[in-house]
Amino acid sequence: MKSILAVIEYIVKQNIRNKMLNVLTIFSIFIIGFSLAISELAQESEIRMLKDFGLFAISLLSFITLLLSVTIQMFEETELKTMHIIMVKPIKRSEYLIGKYFGIITTLFINILFMFIVLMLIINIRGSDPWELKLLLSVFFIFISICIIASVAVLFSVIATSVPSCVLFLFFTYVLGHLTIHLKNLVAHSENTVIKIIVNIIYYIVPNLELFNLKNKLESTYGLIEPSFFLFIMIYAISYIFIILFLSIKYFDKKEFF
Repeated sequence: MKSILAVIEYIVKQNIRNKMLNVLTIFSIFIIGFSLAISELAQESEIRMLKDFGLFAISLLSFITLLLSVTIQMFEETELKTMHIIMVKPIKRSEYLIGKYFGIITTLFINILFMFIVLMLIINIRGSDPWELKLLLSVFFIFISICIIASVAVLFSVIATSVPSCVLFLFFTYVLGHLTIHLKNLVAHSENTVIKIIVNIIYYIVPNLELFNLKNKLESTYGLIEPSFFLFIMIYAISYIFIILFLSIKYFDKKEFF
């Protein structure tokens, strides 16, 4: 456990040292500029657009943070040979990988938290309630979805032979994760069996990130969100992360570094 915590601390400090949290500055500029640009709209429309844009920016910039984090770590592990130094220390490979994952999501949590605080401050300044449960849930599920992508990033960082290939695979996974449900619906009535099979394979392998896009799922007969739906997506997220990390550890244990 101490080894895992040490790796988490190392990864977080490494990301902060590389100014990963500067994404917050970019977000602040975007969201403030956007709020000024729509200031002429009616109050209700302005607040709704501000929230939608803020959530979109948090989701996109947190993914960019993940890409930067993985890029820096892979560069240091491969080009600067830090992995060789880590592997000679008394730490299990599984502990290093688990620590690496939780170090990444800790950095992402800090980023998302600060960006959300900025969004809440601007919403409050605009005269709306920043503690709206719908808004809080939306940000929570953005974090859960980025945790899933982070697990995939760890797997790709272990499998990929170069930094560009890892980033490219991760980018396409992120895009497909938002498109698979739409592709499945498009081919549902198709008569081409081959296309149906291919799309279904992609649908079940690639993480379904649209599950965590709550824009059209928050309202229900329960007033906010169906408890069964909430339970389903949480089980889905935990199961997917566990399976991906398990595969990553299995591959990492067999990987040669010397």
